[in-house]
Amino acid sequence: MTHVTRIEDDGAATQPVPNAVFHLDDVAGKERYDLWKDSIACIFDVDSEKDVRDESFTAQVDANMFGPVMVARTQSLGQSWKRTPSIMARDGMDHYMVQLYERGQMQWEDSSGLRELPEKGLVIFDLAREMASRTNDFANISLIIPRDMLEGALKSQNDQHLRTLSGEEPMVKLLRDHMMSLKALASQMSHRQAIEIAPATVGLTAACLNAAIDQEAPSQTAGVAMAQLTMIRRFIEANLSESDLSAEWIARRVGASRSKLYQLFDVFGGVGAYIRDRRLRRALLALTDERSKHRPIYDIALASGYTSDAAFSRAFRTRYGIAPRDVRNKKWQAESMHRLTDELDRRYERWLHHLSV
Repeated sequence: MTHVTRIEDDGAATQPVPNAVFHLDDVAGKERYDLWKDSIACIFDVDSEKDVRDESFTAQVDANMFGPVMVARTQSLGQSWKRTPSIMARDGMDHYMVQLYERGQMQWEDSSGLRELPEKGLVIFDLAREMASRTNDFANISLIIPRDMLEGALKSQNDQHLRTLSGEEPMVKLLRDHMMSLKALASQMSHRQAIEIAPATVGLTAACLNAAIDQEAPSQTAGVAMAQLTMIRRFIEANLSESDLSAEWIARRVGASRSKLYQLFDVFGGVGAYIRDRRLRRALLALTDERSKHRPIYDIALASGYTSDAAFSRAFRTRYGIAPRDVRNKKWQAESMHRLTDELDRRYERWLHHLSV
């Protein structure tokens, strides 16, 4: 039996790391930008100036799968990038993305004004949250990790979105070098080696995000409050199907006052807003999960804490701008909607949507 297992492992060891390269080199000039926009719509809505969209437009995504983790180098010209509620509803992605820039720059705005990525730094995206940014001509590397693999190891899961880390930090240098090495060595590695390195990559990412100094993250200066918030968030997650879930219901069961709950969840817009967002996020993931495609929408609504189809549909449409039934229909019809051609390698699109532990 042991001998058979080794033969199977040897076969797996000879398989290359999965690699998909989308590029526009062989596409007619007038079609290039439209094809790029259609392809990258698997994760972002992009736009660019008219003079950028001419016949010389270029873009490339070179992606590798390290087990359930993706590393991709993207190169293109200046454009804007958005993730909106409707995009999130369409793709159902629930991942973290860590990004470094080899060339070019990214800018975005928040409450403190215009922000940009520090030189040789990292930026983290929570792909379950909205964002809008702008890049000039660029080349970057993205490390994309399913939430379930990373979130439990993070000290502060909800302080990560659009967080920037200085390139001067030792842990940031270590993760940046690791991401670049993975991409550089992918063609020399076997599929088995790629699977083996995935947990170490996730562990290094968690260590970097936990250890890197960030004066703007309140969780790093309020450890007790953060620990309490984490405990209550886990309690809420375990009880999302409870129709009576509310600040009063939670306070009685976790031994905290309502005023303390309101204080802890103020950053999320309040306890009620947080519960509503998590319930709708759970429903969205169920609607876009192929394993649940025959599950009645009413069952998904009940599991998400809603007692009627109408209330669930209203809340879902308000949050994502689309009806639950339409999300399901679009998900199952996505393959035929994509303009797949024999000349273009668009496997990275499907890989992105099927990352899992």
